[in-house]
Amino acid sequence: MPWNTVCPLGSVSVKANRTIIQDNMTYIQTTMGNSIVGTNTVTTRDHFWNVGTNEDGRHRFIQSPAFTVGGVATNPVVGTGMDGVFYLKTTSGRAEWFHRNVQGVYQAVPSFLSGTHVITGSFTSMVAVPDDTYGEIFIFTTASGRRSGQAGFFKATGGVCDAWSYGLRVQGGSTAVYPVRFGNGSDASGLNIRVVADEASSGQTWNYRVTYRTV
Repeated sequence: MPWNTVCPLGSVSVKANRTIIQDNMTYIQTTMGNSIVGTNTVTTRDHFWNVGTNEDGRHRFIQSPAFTVGGVATNPVVGTGMDGVFYLKTTSGRAEWFHRNVQGVYQAVPSFLSGTHVITGSFTSMVAVPDDTYGEIFIFTTASGRRSGQAGFFKATGGVCDAWSYGLRVQGGSTAVYPVRFGNGSDASGLNIRVVADEASSGQTWNYRVTYRTV
């Protein structure tokens, strides 16, 4: 039922206003979220309202459309007297959570890429990332041997992704090892994270986990 903007309505009787007021009360209750605890449907609202004294006025979850102005993804302004704003914005084709305060804009929840890739003795492209992003890389293999993991980081800007490997110290070792090297400089190619087996065996299947944020 619709919301009655003018309520009570001065041009009608008290009896007629009872219906208008009840309609508004029902609208508030169903719109704010009076579903019982444990409800999980596409129509379940974000809040608790008239559900229980411990729940009422609290969030079930946060659900929001990506912020736009005129259909264009952008960052909302911080309201007068406010210190920050938390919102969804579409970037690289994905709706992600951002935070804005007087210091600037920060992607609060990183994007995520995962999969597998066979790493050989020559540089190959493991996975592509969006332009103007930065993040961390972690790869591992279930193949036997102590040098079965590698961590690193990357930045992608101007259509090129440069990535670097962290040196690792395995148990009992006295120097850093690099099971896998990530490509940068002349070893980079487009927006791909490039990999080559260094101290690890060639031809093994590695699992990759990449997290990234927009610049």
